[in-house]
Amino acid sequence: METYAHPTIDRGALRAYVGCRTTRERDARGRGIAVFDVDGQGVWTHWATVATDPNPSYLLFDGGERHLHCVHGDGSTVSTFRCDEAGGLALSGSVSTEGRNPVHLVLSPNGHWCLIANYASGDIVALPVRNDGSLDAVAHCLALPDRRGPHRTQQQGAHPHQVVFDPSGKWLLVPDKGSDAVHTIAFDPDTGALRLACSLRTAPGSGPRHLAFDATGNFAWVVLELSSQLLAMAFDADTGTLTPAQRVPTVPEFFTGENTGAGIALSHDGAAVFVSNRGHGSVVRFQITPADGTLHSPEWVDTRGAVPRFITLVPDAPVVLVANEDADTIVALDESPLYVHDQALAYTGSPVCITFTKGTP
Repeated sequence: METYAHPTIDRGALRAYVGCRTTRERDARGRGIAVFDVDGQGVWTHWATVATDPNPSYLLFDGGERHLHCVHGDGSTVSTFRCDEAGGLALSGSVSTEGRNPVHLVLSPNGHWCLIANYASGDIVALPVRNDGSLDAVAHCLALPDRRGPHRTQQQGAHPHQVVFDPSGKWLLVPDKGSDAVHTIAFDPDTGALRLACSLRTAPGSGPRHLAFDATGNFAWVVLELSSQLLAMAFDADTGTLTPAQRVPTVPEFFTGENTGAGIALSHDGAAVFVSNRGHGSVVRFQITPADGTLHSPEWVDTRGAVPRFITLVPDAPVVLVANEDADTIVALDESPLYVHDQALAYTGSPVCITFTKGTP
């Protein structure tokens, strides 16, 4: 396996876990969860590929980095793997999400619950976390309002695309691509009960996809997938209310091709937000105005590969990683100045998610 060192990384070793689509229906080339060692100089070396149920498309470690939870896109299950001392994964259980096409998951701040967005069936479910780290059966399900947006194929009802807690841990935010809304859900950390508190309606046909908060919880930004825009919002942690402040395009104004917005990531210092563009084949960086969370000074960089679905930050380093789903590559962008390295860090079939544990055995 060819390796490549990213020259700006100088920190402790990591192990990277890459979720890859696997099915013919997705025209996928992945074989499961690809695992890489990443040394302190940023060299990625393939360590193993773990076979899983189809489409391990979003991955999440628990706080102790001993259990990895994985939703299986286009299916109806979530799996849990134990991470052994060598960093290997062993399946400890798989349970139904009681819905169709789970696309995203998050653990509650107390670690007792796993919340999952079922995209196709339009609901959010809460599963208890057992003492051994695996997941129990669905305990609560909240069906989202069944509204349809104007897009004929992408908005045929509620389609939650993400679940994310605000920094206070009181509210669960859900971008709903199908209904052109961002829902605020009240979550009971003792019982796991879910209740719709309020919703922000976005422009018809905009398709909210993924959202990020600043560290204070005062501001949030949501990628509008279908309209290729980024919406800046103020957030009231007392009421769970979002208030729109600004909407900006994620592609240059001269671009006339097809595009959909995808991933979002906030810089480590909170000064900038990054969004990936599928179609334009880019990542855009916006500078954030600290006083009100509005955005300015967009810069674009080519991701050197098709369909940059997912982006994330390298822990403790000013580097953005891009998973180019259709190019089978993972590439690195320097945060500032914005720059993409021509040579891929790693190659693996149809990558759609990257997560890390610290340290290498």
